[in-house]
Amino acid sequence: MHPQVPNALSASRIAGAFLLLFTGGLNLPFLVIFTVSSLTDIADGHIARKYGLCTATGEKLDSLADFTLVMAMLAVLIPTTPWDPWMIGYIIAVAAVRVVSAAVGYWKYGEVALIHTLMNKTGGLLIHLSPFMMLFMDLGAIVFIVCTVSMAAALEELAINIRSERLDRNLRSCLDLVRTSAK
Repeated sequence: MHPQVPNALSASRIAGAFLLLFTGGLNLPFLVIFTVSSLTDIADGHIARKYGLCTATGEKLDSLADFTLVMAMLAVLIPTTPWDPWMIGYIIAVAAVRVVSAAVGYWKYGEVALIHTLMNKTGGLLIHLSPFMMLFMDLGAIVFIVCTVSMAAALEELAINIRSERLDRNLRSCLDLVRTSAK
């Protein structure tokens, strides 16, 4: 396996995010591009771990690609979907906690600290599924579920960034910190 395959997959997710901006809303082109881009999120990490190709650059590129895809999804769906104000408020609140967590990580570690916890992965999965859920579920229910899990993940990441003495992007949960400090 070529060592740049995981990074190429992450970079393709950034390209997919750019293409999303030209789809005009929740339609077939959006769903196809979003699905392919989402699958690269699963594939890049799996391939990197399976073949021992994990790098600090790859972890950062993966996080950047995730962020770019979510921002593109929101940039397309917010203007084309009937959102209630509380929904936008909840999305902004989650984003605000993420920004504070990233700032705390940058202040402590000298770099943005996005951590691949199980809760973050769960939130990411729900975000990736949300355009499909929008086809048959109430938008309010989707926003409530996705934002509640994402807020819990953001708060967990913030707690980790505040409490951890060193950056470990692959910490599974804040409970790992408790176990480590108890030893």
